[in-house]
Amino acid sequence: MGEIVIPLAYDFSLDNIVRHKPFFFFFSDKAERAVKVGGKLVTMSFFQEDLRLIVKYDSELDLSEVDFLYERISYCLGTMDELSDLYSICQEDKVLLRFMDKIQGNRLLSAFSDFEALVSIICSQNVSFAQYKAMVAKIVDAYGSGLVFPEPCDVLSDTGLLKGCGVGYRADYIVNIARFMSGKDEVDDAYELSSVKGIGPYSIDIFMLFQKRQYDFFYVDSLIKKIIRDDYGSDLLTEKDIRQFAKNHWGKYKGLCEVYLQKFLNDV
Repeated sequence: MGEIVIPLAYDFSLDNIVRHKPFFFFFSDKAERAVKVGGKLVTMSFFQEDLRLIVKYDSELDLSEVDFLYERISYCLGTMDELSDLYSICQEDKVLLRFMDKIQGNRLLSAFSDFEALVSIICSQNVSFAQYKAMVAKIVDAYGSGLVFPEPCDVLSDTGLLKGCGVGYRADYIVNIARFMSGKDEVDDAYELSSVKGIGPYSIDIFMLFQKRQYDFFYVDSLIKKIIRDDYGSDLLTEKDIRQFAKNHWGKYKGLCEVYLQKFLNDV
């Protein structure tokens, strides 16, 4: 057993993150995660003590592997994100203000790998949060024995397993992503993803928001249109008008505000 200690921003709340169901990174409602580092399976448990995140792991790791986990976890969990401007925006917003207790200390969670993020984005299309989580859990069960998210080579070694994961038409898209990411650790240029069948501008916006943590990236879908109409009383029709509405209301945090609105208004 080993332990990694990561400093936290003043508002970080692991309890709030887990209670209100994380997006990526954690597969269950517990602060646990297994990953592969240098070919080793590493199972981790997360705890918070004041402004320190304690990560306990069960494998023998060398210093470079520990450093990698420290940096990757810090990034994926946004441990030092400075969000005071976001809180000011939310407090002045008639809808987001209702969810301040859930937003304060919460974090948008990135996937452990870019491949995991892209597969998760495909799985989240046109389904509820619960359905998305069920798909991802089945993929992890099928390829990772219920423990670890597969790598591109795992999917490509037996694409037929996807049929039993409830992903439907998304199976072909996931295979396309696996081929694109084969041999790559990360996406160098997100706009190269447009060459992958199944990845369009909408998915790229989500990838930039969740995985690259660019909170001003904003995606337009039927749900955000409904929220703007029903909760803000603005019946906007064009994508240009919706994007302008978002910029006016939420500024540089328009993408993150959209995530919280969609989550807390609809995924009860």
